Amino acid sequence: MATSKTDEMNEARIEQWAETIYAAQRDRVQIPSPSETHGELSLHDALEVQARVAARRVEAGERHIGWKVGATSFAILEQMKGMIDGPMYGRMMSGTTWSDPEHMKTEDFFTIGLEAEIAIVLERPLRGPGITNADVLSAAAGVIGAVEFVDGRVEQGGGLPNGAADNAFHGGSVLGTLMKPARGFDFVHEGAIMRKNGKVFASACGVEALGNPLSVVSWLANELAKSGYQIEAGHIVSTGSVHAIMPAEAGDTIEVSYANLGRIGFALV
Repeated sequence: MATSKTDEMNEARIEQWAETIYAAQRDRVQIPSPSETHGELSLHDALEVQARVAARRVEAGERHIGWKVGATSFAILEQMKGMIDGPMYGRMMSGTTWSDPEHMKTEDFFTIGLEAEIAIVLERPLRGPGITNADVLSAAAGVIGAVEFVDGRVEQGGGLPNGAADNAFHGGSVLGTLMKPARGFDFVHEGAIMRKNGKVFASACGVEALGNPLSVVSWLANELAKSGYQIEAGHIVSTGSVHAIMPAEAGDTIEVSYANLGRIGFALV
């Protein structure tokens, strides 16, 4: 089938978006909205941009280690009303994932928002459609805590296609070091308390993530299948914040304590 002029223009636009966003992520700079500088894209095409940016990062030496799913809780949807109306996914990359750091440098981010999350580690791949929570549990190796840094390279967020293309507002993740077996784990009632400078900001439990963190992973597997992707064995899936986004800045100390997944703590410098 011959390629139409419209298809060629759209492909060129996708590549422009991908190169611009990749450079912004690589160089840690903010950019104007690609939809304004290069023209509008659909959400489907914006997710293709996200995939191409990740591929460039892999070519540069990073590894694609998992997925983050955002906007899985009512609190987040309320905070982002008018921008998003349901879950969205991004890719977790090795260059922006940390394990048990004492300090995190604020210069690596633009506007920091923090989220306590429950993450599921897979030992077998999951490919939709038709993935159920039982399939997720069968494929899961374990459960860990995670703190996501919500951030973006697009100035003022830029709206949904821009945010999706820029890795779904994902700045990075700090992972907990205590992993519990997935079998028998109470995902729905697992509690987390987020503290900033010793004061409680929020407390919530896993039910906030689409009713069950397993539901987040099944949603992701089925959503990825629409674009020909799957969750690979060994991938981590961070299932979304259980509370509203917490703003933070240099000088703050952060602590998340879980009912069964230990503690994550670090200072912002």
